[in-house]
Amino acid sequence: MRVLISGAGIAGLTVAYWLRRNGFTPTIVERAPSLLTGGYKIDVRGTALQVLRRMGIHDAVVAASTDMQGALLVDKNGKVINEMTGDAFGHRVGEDLEIVRGTFCQILMDHIPDAEFIFGDSIRAISQSSDRVQVEFTKNSPREFALVIGADGLHSNVRAIAFGDESRFVRDLGLYLCVYTVPNYLKLDRMEMQYSELGRVAAIWSSRGDASAEACFGFVALSVIDLRNRAQQQQVLPSVYQGIGWEVPRLLGMMPSAPDYYFDAAAQIRMDHWSKVELSWWETPAIALHPCPVRAPVSHSLAPMCWPENWLRHRMPIKPHFSNMKRRCIHSLR
Repeated sequence: MRVLISGAGIAGLTVAYWLRRNGFTPTIVERAPSLLTGGYKIDVRGTALQVLRRMGIHDAVVAASTDMQGALLVDKNGKVINEMTGDAFGHRVGEDLEIVRGTFCQILMDHIPDAEFIFGDSIRAISQSSDRVQVEFTKNSPREFALVIGADGLHSNVRAIAFGDESRFVRDLGLYLCVYTVPNYLKLDRMEMQYSELGRVAAIWSSRGDASAEACFGFVALSVIDLRNRAQQQQVLPSVYQGIGWEVPRLLGMMPSAPDYYFDAAAQIRMDHWSKVELSWWETPAIALHPCPVRAPVSHSLAPMCWPENWLRHRMPIKPHFSNMKRRCIHSLR
């Protein structure tokens, strides 16, 4: 049975792994031209560590972990006011792990080698019949699938197609996050430096084996910032961080020429349900939180890893005919 997944992030790649393991044939469509690398650090702890072992990727994640050794907290003039170990700064204990998001995605992708990937395209329209889902792509020819899964993030086009405009479900938290790659001119070796005050945070860090560094800014904005207007974003940041010395002016000066660039709002998606199906096994309320500035918690980034196998075994018929369904499902997974 062929299943289409929109989004080649952690959720989409993880669902593809469990679908394939349970006898399905996943296809992943991703808007980006290739797998997105880079991004911020995410924590793996608790139940997610057990899932890594069940997926057979725990050792690979350990080997690729950030191995952060410490953090220096500075004032607005760059004076070090506190020094912390990497684990204390990241609130890690025991076997907790930390890994860069893009590195983790590459590990997941390497473990589904026979999955079909469609890069540089996205879903334009979805229509359901009694026994299949017809999907129209922006670039490729239409195709039919037994199931469509939306794992395409905060601004999901699958959610918009299936349930309506994003504005109906989003709760803006008034926070913004900007991350981009810069040269490691401070010669940081598995270290992070951070300045923080109420309403704004600035940091630079470099993890194990990384020749470059990542600049990160998290802040509160009094007015709405257009997430599609990079020029506006790059005008707002110097204004927000005005008056801070340290390395902030230099880091902001590197922003226009950065090889990668991420800017988004922290928001919640609140929905009464995340599926369209005439069955009762997916009717629990759904609330999803986009990662807030600076820390990306396991509860957001890795929670999708904790339940796909049980969902497939106990909530979804494994036989390919789906004879008891009157129509196919569209699932929106975060």
